[in-house]
Amino acid sequence: MKFVKRGPITLIGREGCGDGARGGQWVPPLWRDLQMHMSEIASLVLHEPDGKPSGIWGAMSDSGRRFLPWEGDGLYLAGCEVRPDAEAPEGWAKWVIPAFEYLVVDCTPQTYGAVFQNTLLHALPENNCELAGAVQEYYDPQSPNGGMSLYFPVRRF
Repeated sequence: MKFVKRGPITLIGREGCGDGARGGQWVPPLWRDLQMHMSEIASLVLHEPDGKPSGIWGAMSDSGRRFLPWEGDGLYLAGCEVRPDAEAPEGWAKWVIPAFEYLVVDCTPQTYGAVFQNTLLHALPENNCELAGAVQEYYDPQSPNGGMSLYFPVRRF
């Protein structure tokens, strides 16, 4: 667990909207679609020197696109980090997540739910923090185990 300040994060990916309680039904197809069509945005994606993408995100926002937590319906973007000036090709969505300070907590797909709840119920209050926006998922392409972190926004700047 660590605190991290991030400027705006620019992403291009596949966007969907649905009932937050049923995310397990409508979010996975966005990831499959991203993987099947990644070549269409490959030239826009930021890369590390070894050629791997710099960052892959499961970005979330309220339906009003204010990057607030889901209330009922929500928006989700399975996407990759791109240059701020990148233009989304037809059929793709571009999001710019505003600058936040985050409490970052590592997890796995198997521990996601428990880590999410534990952070909301314990870690944030114990650090005198409140959730200031929608939680974002980060998948580290440099990690040999496909490292996953949850970014809990605690302050917008």
